[in-house]
Amino acid sequence: MFRQRTTILLSILTGIALELGIHALTGRREAWDSAQYWTIGLPLAAVVSVTIGFLSQRTDWLWTFVVVPSQVMIMVLRSRGGGGLWPLTMVLSSILSAPFVLAAFIGSKFRPKA
Repeated sequence: MFRQRTTILLSILTGIALELGIHALTGRREAWDSAQYWTIGLPLAAVVSVTIGFLSQRTDWLWTFVVVPSQVMIMVLRSRGGGGLWPLTMVLSSILSAPFVLAAFIGSKFRPKA
């Protein structure tokens, strides 16, 4: 079982890998501008989220809500953009993590009962 710190770190790393991996694969400035983001990146991130949910403790799977904000933060840092709207961007991108939170929840339901 993952400790909470590990769950958080893996969720953040999933978002970072999503952005940088798709960027490296496609050369696109923003990962979500490529078809591979939607056909490869998001499904892989969902699989990782299911795994995080399965291996996390109690309700630590909720930390998968940071997958998209961490991806967006890396995108903003790489593009040197964001301006004054980055806090709002981070909040709104948390909402876009709902599928990963759902995937982690599903994974948590398959945990062996202790």
